[in-house]
Amino acid sequence: MSIVSDNMKYLRKLHGMTQDQFARRIGIKRASVGAYEEQRANPNIDVLKVMSKLFNVSVDDLLKKDLRKIRETPSLIPIDKPAVSSLVSEPQEKEPQTLSSIFDQFYVPPTSTQPRPQPVPVSPPAAVAPPVIEPPKPPSPPSYSAPIAPPPVVPSYAPTTTFNNNYDGGSATIVQTPSAYDKPNPQAIPYVRQSQMKEYIDKFSQNDYVKRLPSFEFPLLPSGSYRAFEAGDDFSYVNSFLVGQQISNWYDIADGKMYVLVARNLGVVCRRVYNQVKIKGTLLLSSDKVNIPTFEVPIKDVLEVWEIKAFFSTVLPEPTVSLDHLRYLVNQMHEELNQIKK
Repeated sequence: MSIVSDNMKYLRKLHGMTQDQFARRIGIKRASVGAYEEQRANPNIDVLKVMSKLFNVSVDDLLKKDLRKIRETPSLIPIDKPAVSSLVSEPQEKEPQTLSSIFDQFYVPPTSTQPRPQPVPVSPPAAVAPPVIEPPKPPSPPSYSAPIAPPPVVPSYAPTTTFNNNYDGGSATIVQTPSAYDKPNPQAIPYVRQSQMKEYIDKFSQNDYVKRLPSFEFPLLPSGSYRAFEAGDDFSYVNSFLVGQQISNWYDIADGKMYVLVARNLGVVCRRVYNQVKIKGTLLLSSDKVNIPTFEVPIKDVLEVWEIKAFFSTVLPEPTVSLDHLRYLVNQMHEELNQIKK
């Protein structure tokens, strides 16, 4: 079966196919193609029929004839190449021709019917005008326009909540209020002067009124709802502004801290507060000034509570005598008295 093996290899290479491509064309495995070409196995009749149909070669020729020796068989021309026509003859060498004979062969003399080209008159070039040099212009004075004002900065206000002054005498349900952020966040803080206190008591719950109040920024405070009040005579330092953070529930009021309270029939006051709501339903208000008495206010009358977080004053406090200095003076007096007695 060596003829079949040689013919198979010859046909595959004749059509420029690899073993893998050849195997796919005839529907067998690549390993089978290698076995057939290396004479380790013989193709069956089905494979021979497929090859016969694919390459236009009879099965008998595949088995008995060496196709490599048949060079001009039209049926063995590759599938993807056109057959060479038998009418095309082999090129024959021709004798060299002279240049004059080639010129006589392709030169066509002009006929009388064709008009001869006439020369086109060329107009003389136009005179070029000399360039006009303008004298340099002095620089125009800079135009001064009114400075463009930057867009107004609209301050952002933290929302306020209504103070919870409800207490029925029983155990209160304490709701944890969200803690302020630790990171400082500058925001607009409205402030109320002493001349605006009466108007503020009537309109403190109106957002439009609060937004019309003058404001400032204090960058050292954490995020929260703040309000500033001009201090009155009940505060230790004159010409001061108290910056308070809003307290939303009565049970968040801590004993002994300074607060600004807005209450009915009382107005706006600054006091040190003691929470007695669970005992009496009141808040005990105490001033740091000796001449201002301590009194109680019902929790129902309290409208707003602001815990003082900071204050600033335009007047520096007067120097005070320290206790150490007083002890020193007393000791000096004792020594002088002892010397007098001696």
